[in-house]
Amino acid sequence: MRLLVAGYSVRHIACSAARAGHDVIAADCFCDVDLERCVSTCVKLEKESAESTVRNYIRIFSPDAVVLGPGLEEMRLSGVRTLNNPPEKAAQVADKLQLYEWLQSKGYPTIPTGTSSLGLRPPLVVKPRKGAGGVGARVLEPRGIITKDIDENFTEDPVEKDVIYQEYTEGLPSSVSVICNSSEAKAIAINEQLIGCTWARAEGFRYSGNITPLEASRSVKAEMAGMAESIVMGLGLLGSNGVDFMLTKEGPVVVEVNPRFQGSMDAVELSTDANVFEAHLRSFAGLLPQEPVPKRSAGRTVIYAGQDLLIEGIASGRWITDIPRPGSVVPKGEPLASVVAVGDNREEVVKLLKERAAQALRWFQG
Repeated sequence: MRLLVAGYSVRHIACSAARAGHDVIAADCFCDVDLERCVSTCVKLEKESAESTVRNYIRIFSPDAVVLGPGLEEMRLSGVRTLNNPPEKAAQVADKLQLYEWLQSKGYPTIPTGTSSLGLRPPLVVKPRKGAGGVGARVLEPRGIITKDIDENFTEDPVEKDVIYQEYTEGLPSSVSVICNSSEAKAIAINEQLIGCTWARAEGFRYSGNITPLEASRSVKAEMAGMAESIVMGLGLLGSNGVDFMLTKEGPVVVEVNPRFQGSMDAVELSTDANVFEAHLRSFAGLLPQEPVPKRSAGRTVIYAGQDLLIEGIASGRWITDIPRPGSVVPKGEPLASVVAVGDNREEVVKLLKERAAQALRWFQG
């Protein structure tokens, strides 16, 4: 199948599709070195004109289908098969306040949430109603003192526009990867989430990667899988979707739902040898995969630039991905690249990720 995979950053999606044997045209804002290597064609997007550029690429390349990745999931297309959730559904689920209200109405365990701090117990986490990757999230202490602030646009005003307030909840961040068709859903992986890893130069609550599988009891993982399948079905989602949890002492609590391919895709595929894109594609024909069995522990970590960096060469190593192109500039605090690792257990994977993150940062920073 000839596919156009378009989004702000689509390496994980496009390379999975290429490994499944499809002819892939990738359109994103970076055209990373490893993305260009794995697809037949890689073309550039600019965020400001992304939607019009995608429509132009559809006319130029005449793909059999389009897959919309990060940043473009709510784009409306006509005259071409689109392998995504309907844009209005993606918009509904991506709104964290609407999602919280839906989850609460259905009786799922959730984190107390509101549009202001009234009625909530501090400390509070303040985050954008729409957004991903932990961008703009920080802790607001009882007297309004910001202790973690990674977005200079936020103020200490007790009621801010387009944000939600949540009670800070202790636990292990985790997620469930789910494939859904129109009548049933199947959890294909349960993952640990890495958040704010200082050894990867991540600040605040920034998304830092995943480890697959999650190390937890069989009963806890079964509870998470069943809840995630029920949520994805209840929301009427299609294809590959993710449900984020906080694994607390009282049990798993739902944090949010990602109506799209997730950042855990690399770890899931490295752990199970499954092809997530092919499972996604087959779901649109009504087919669901068998639940893949983890064969090993695997992880991916996003490393962030600790300073403004000019990329002067091509980073090498089979364990490095999202490799920036020579001549590109990566601003401080932005994703720089990713490193991956496999091992016999979580401890071994984390050790390798830390070593490789340090090595990659030394190389990029000279």
